[in-house]
Amino acid sequence: MALGVSTTHYDWIIVGSGFGGSVSALRLAEKGYRVLVLEKGKRFAPTDFPKNNRDLKRWMWLPRAGFHGIFQMSFMEHVTVLHGVGVGGGSLVYANTLPTPKDGFFEADSWRHLADWKAELAPHYATAKRMLGAAENPMMTKGDRVLQEIAADIGRSEHWHPTEVAVFFGKPNERVPDPYFDGEGPERVGCNFCGACMTGCRVGAKNTLDRNYLYL
Repeated sequence: MALGVSTTHYDWIIVGSGFGGSVSALRLAEKGYRVLVLEKGKRFAPTDFPKNNRDLKRWMWLPRAGFHGIFQMSFMEHVTVLHGVGVGGGSLVYANTLPTPKDGFFEADSWRHLADWKAELAPHYATAKRMLGAAENPMMTKGDRVLQEIAADIGRSEHWHPTEVAVFFGKPNERVPDPYFDGEGPERVGCNFCGACMTGCRVGAKNTLDRNYLYL
């Protein structure tokens, strides 16, 4: 199919709408630049996602087989890359977890001499968590309790803690106006703990990039 010809000029063209592309696009646009984001996948509505990962045509990205979902596997000689396809990129398929590294990471010999990285990066972690609506998961399952007990048994209680995730934990399945950006963002729906974060959130609770960085 022939593509239309556009006479619009852009200052920046960004390939991919995942975490790197979406953040760059918003920050450049805020500075007044004209920005174009190119994404090979489509824009997904919650009902477009598969109900489970057995629905391969709606979950996997393999165009030659007629699969146009959100999850792609790219095989290379020494590594296999698992990544997202669609407006929002990897945020459509990741498990929402937003951990901040422990002190040992910031103090690694490879870079500790360059800066006080914990202090240097702290405001940027805070910005990312605010933009992504980070919240502590209130759900404690039997598995969580077992892990907590094991950590205590081996003297590592400080290493167990609830996961911080990019999810709206309102009243389950209840739709509310944007709770994050003074009404400038889209509506959200309270998480119902269905566990389908990695096949695409059909509820509308997952704070994917199309609901924050790309939306604004």
